[in-house]
Amino acid sequence: MTTVRRPRAVVTGAGRGLGAVIAERLHAIGYDVIATDIEGADAILDVTDAAACRSLAREVEPDVWVNNAGVLGAGDAATQPDEVVDRVVSVNLLGVMHGTRAAVAVMREREGGRGRGHVVTIGSLASWVPVPGEAVYAATKAGVLSFTLGLEGELRAQGVTGIHFSVVCPDGMLTPMLTDIIDDPAIALSFTGLRTQEPDAVADAVARTLRRPRRIVSVPRWRGAQVRALGALPDLVLPVAPLFARLGRAQQDRLRRSR
Repeated sequence: MTTVRRPRAVVTGAGRGLGAVIAERLHAIGYDVIATDIEGADAILDVTDAAACRSLAREVEPDVWVNNAGVLGAGDAATQPDEVVDRVVSVNLLGVMHGTRAAVAVMREREGGRGRGHVVTIGSLASWVPVPGEAVYAATKAGVLSFTLGLEGELRAQGVTGIHFSVVCPDGMLTPMLTDIIDDPAIALSFTGLRTQEPDAVADAVARTLRRPRRIVSVPRWRGAQVRALGALPDLVLPVAPLFARLGRAQQDRLRRSR
């Protein structure tokens, strides 16, 4: 009797928060999930270590790799400590590059070189608009979007057409990334939506895009359309950023009092 191998998924940054919810969701829909983090997960993985990402990918041979690990590092980008900026860029941007490259190295060898697999990266709606207070974070999210689309273009030109790439871009979300620093005024612009998103909604979006691949997925979809339109008009957006920040702080205060 032949045993059919369940598809395997690696989820980074899955020790808590959104990553843990994504790992649970993928397990529920039939994946063998390797939840990774620097602590508190099935496997230890520091995504800033390119060699460690390659080693895990070779060992696991994943069908899906979810780049979820991320840090916020909110504050004044002009005066933040260098080590904070370095950490945000190393985890959010280089970590995605390391994980994606490691996964692709395994996935592209399948199907006679046409490749097979799916790399999902958790981006942000901050990829498209100025986000004072989270400028470094937003820059890394814009970077992973550009990297992902550019890499897919390179692979397509080489005949590697069987690897799907998706960037899931949520609005402000109630995970420890925000709730741990809920009093910080620098994160006010994360609360300018009608409501903050729940991790379950983002995990649902990841599951849907694995079933029906899409390159860019906004959560919620209407907010993505709004943010992209605003991002095309920085001359109009920047002057009113303080107003958006005040609106965000009001929502932030309501959430803080309710917790």
